[in-house]
Amino acid sequence: MKNPYKHVLGALGVTLAVVSLTPASALADPPTTAADALAQLHDASQKQESLGEQYNAAQLTYQARQADAQKAAADLATDQQAVKQAQDEEGRYRGDVDRWVSATTEGADLSSMSALLTGQSPSDFLDRAWLLQEVSKFNGDAMDGLTRALDKANAASKQAQQAQQKATDAAAQAKQVADGLQAQKTAAVQAQAAAQAAYDKLTGTQKSQLKSDKGLPFDTSNVPAGAAGVAVKAALGQVGTPYVYGGNTPGQGLDCSSLVQYAYRQAGVSLPRVTTEQVLVGRTVAKADLIPGDLLFFGTAGNVHHVAMYIGNGNIVHAPDVGQVVKVVPISGGGSDYYTSRRIVG
Repeated sequence: MKNPYKHVLGALGVTLAVVSLTPASALADPPTTAADALAQLHDASQKQESLGEQYNAAQLTYQARQADAQKAAADLATDQQAVKQAQDEEGRYRGDVDRWVSATTEGADLSSMSALLTGQSPSDFLDRAWLLQEVSKFNGDAMDGLTRALDKANAASKQAQQAQQKATDAAAQAKQVADGLQAQKTAAVQAQAAAQAAYDKLTGTQKSQLKSDKGLPFDTSNVPAGAAGVAVKAALGQVGTPYVYGGNTPGQGLDCSSLVQYAYRQAGVSLPRVTTEQVLVGRTVAKADLIPGDLLFFGTAGNVHHVAMYIGNGNIVHAPDVGQVVKVVPISGGGSDYYTSRRIVG
């Protein structure tokens, strides 16, 4: 990879004093030259960005698993209530059926022949026969109702059991993610401290140079129309904004993923907050086929840690490292570990 600080080194040409590093910096050796200091800053910043994105992604995953667990618990409560209602309905029908069964087993003769033999007149027989038909219909309805209620109760019980399993699994998954959050947070904090320690080793001149370097000149007059063009103009409008890890404030502090998220939001397109999820949006596009608005991702399949926006003519705009500002650079300035590109719209 081309040294992203080459122009800075040429402008400064200074040597840093040897300063002992704190353990938190995680730098192998104290920088002895401007090149060493800037290279170490770049390395530390990349590690911070990588670990920070992993932690942020884990937080989002945890929130999603918590939401899943809460929904599963709510579904379980609903299904358990359905079981109770089905059991109540079953109880009502079972009472009717039990009373009919009890009447017949205790000697009650509910046959048409009984109505004929005990009737005092044809009219009395007809009245008794009609009543028997109604009783028979009622008993049939009760039996049918009991059958339906039993089927309903069994189905509700089965669904409740499945909901219980889902709730248990969702809670376990949320706990599993939560258990790893603290370790990831610790690693991210340590990486941030290391990047800050590396930055602190720079001279005042170097720091000023980084903050004032906005990269290559650019022209927005040829930016294409449409959402991608709006996003490109919005991103270029942030050139000069300080890089701030975790920053979400345009004009004050942005990191790589919040820059592209902000830019596309101005075009009415919603993007996730972190690179590991942004890389899943849109469709893959070959590096040779990039058009303004496409996003370039750096890292690996399991660790996408940096994102930049293509603006045309082989250049990108991105929020690079600690101590720098949003700037325009060649694609090679995004990193040596280019992974893939995605077209968000179009």
